[in-house]
Amino acid sequence: MYISKVLGAVAIVVALVASPVSASDRPDIVIAVQDNPPQLDPVLFSRNVSLRTLYNVFDSPMRIDFKNGWAPEPGLAESWKRLDDRTLEIKLRKGVKFHDGSEMTSQDVVFSYGPVHMSEEGSPGYALTRPYLGTISNVEALDKYTVRIETKAPDPLLEQRLAGWSSQIVSRAAFEKAGSWEAWALAPVGTGPYKVAAYVAGDHLTLAAHDDYWGGKPPFASLRFQIVPETAARIAGLIAGDFDIITEVEPDQFDTIEAADGVSVVGDAIVNHRVINLGTHSGWLADPKVRRALGLAIDRQLIADTIFSGKVPVPNGFQWKAYGDLYAADYPGARYDPEMAKALLREAGYDGSPIVYRTQAGYYTSELLTSQAVADMWRAVGVNVDLRVVDGWGQVLDQPINAAFNGSINMNYPDMLGSLWPLYGPTGFIQSSAKTWSNARFAEIGKILETELDREIRAELHREALDIFHEVDPPALVVHAMGMFYGIRDDLYWEPYPLPYMDFRRENAGTRK
Repeated sequence: MYISKVLGAVAIVVALVASPVSASDRPDIVIAVQDNPPQLDPVLFSRNVSLRTLYNVFDSPMRIDFKNGWAPEPGLAESWKRLDDRTLEIKLRKGVKFHDGSEMTSQDVVFSYGPVHMSEEGSPGYALTRPYLGTISNVEALDKYTVRIETKAPDPLLEQRLAGWSSQIVSRAAFEKAGSWEAWALAPVGTGPYKVAAYVAGDHLTLAAHDDYWGGKPPFASLRFQIVPETAARIAGLIAGDFDIITEVEPDQFDTIEAADGVSVVGDAIVNHRVINLGTHSGWLADPKVRRALGLAIDRQLIADTIFSGKVPVPNGFQWKAYGDLYAADYPGARYDPEMAKALLREAGYDGSPIVYRTQAGYYTSELLTSQAVADMWRAVGVNVDLRVVDGWGQVLDQPINAAFNGSINMNYPDMLGSLWPLYGPTGFIQSSAKTWSNARFAEIGKILETELDREIRAELHREALDIFHEVDPPALVVHAMGMFYGIRDDLYWEPYPLPYMDFRRENAGTRK
C-alpha cells in the first residue's frame, strides 16, 4: 500500500500503451518524493523535481562528466567539432531509438531547438530556454546524422549548453501526433532509458524501461515516483519496505534510518544554493538597505551546524568553487552582522510594518525548520516577520509577491550563465514568472558574458554580478548549500550526482549481487 493520497478534487491521469513494466530479472523501483513536476517537457520547468525525474526520460547531444571537471562528453552526439567561434557541427549516433520505436535523426534536433518547441516568442518553451539556448541563431540538418548549429555571436559555452537543461532532444513526429501542447506535456517522447508510462497529477509518475536504449538495457523494469509529502511517512515506508528509495531525508533522521535493518542514507551537499527570494517592487523590500539588513541578520553557520548537523557548508556568496578560475575566493560573500543589520534598518527608516515570508512545509530539506530559524533571526534585529506556511508553489507564487519566499539555484554548468542567469536573467523565472526583481546592469553583464571569451574579463564581470546580488540590489539572500540526502535499500546501488538529477542508467544504478 502507498502511504500518500491523491490531493485535490481532480487528478489528471495519463496512461500510455506500453510493454509490461515488470520483468523477472529486474525489479520495479518505488521512489518516495515530496513532489513531482506539473508537466514533463524539460523546456517548461527547471524545478528540482523536474531535474530529478526527467533526466531519465531524455538525452541531450552532450552529457556532463561530473567526475572530470564538468567537461562535456558524448551523449546523442558521438562527436563534434568547432568550425569557427560561432559554428559547431555535431555527428549524431546512428540507430538511436525514441520511446515509440522510431529512429532519432537530425530533423528531430532541428525541431527540438526550433520555433514551435522553443525558439519563437510565444512558444511555451521560449521563456525558460532563452537563458540556456538563446545564443543559438540557426540549427541546420546537413544530412540524416549531421547537424550544424550557429550562434548569434561567439559563444564560449555552447558545448556546455548542449549538455545542460532544456537541450534535451524530443521526437518531432510524436509531438505532432500529440495534437496539442497540453497533451504532449503530459506524455512526451524522448530517447532516455525510461519512458513515461503513467502520470497522475498529485500522486505519482511511473516510468517504464526503454529496452532499446542506445546506452544499454536499463537496470530496473520501472520507476514509480510516488508523492509522499511528509518526511516521517517516507521514512516509515522505507523501513517497512513500501519504498526502495526516499528523498529529502533530514539530518536529524539519519540515525533512525541507519539503525533500521537493510536501509542506509546516501547523499551530500550539491551544487545548489538554498536562497530566500525577495519581492522587491513594492513595500519595505523595495529598499536595498532593508534587503541587506535581512541578509546580515542570518547566522548561516548556526543553521548549517544545528539544523543540518554540519552536513552542508555555507557558500561564499552566490557562486560555486566549481567555477574554477572564475571563482572569487576572496569575496566576502554572505556575512553575519546583526548590529549592522539594525543600523541599516534605522537608516532605511523601517517602521516595524510586517514583512511577509512565505514558506512551504517541506519542499526543500528541513525547509520549515530553517524558515522558522531565519524568521527568529530577523525578529532579533527588529523586523516584524509574518511567517506564512503555504500549500504548494501556486500559493508561494500568488501575485503580487510583496514578500520573501524560499527557492534554490542550481549550477547547471560552471559559469554565471549556467547558474544565476537562467533564474534571475530577463527571461528567467524570477523576472518572467515570479516578477519580483529586475536589474538593468545585471542584464547587461549577462549579455556581455554570452560572447566574451577573455577569462579575466569574465572573472571581473562575475565579481560585479556578486556585488549586485550582495550589496547594490539584492534579489535574494543565500542561506546554505543544498543538502540532498536519500534513504535507500542496501540491496540496491545508485550514486547521487552533485545536481538534483536521479540517474537510473545502468552505469549508475542497479542491484547488488
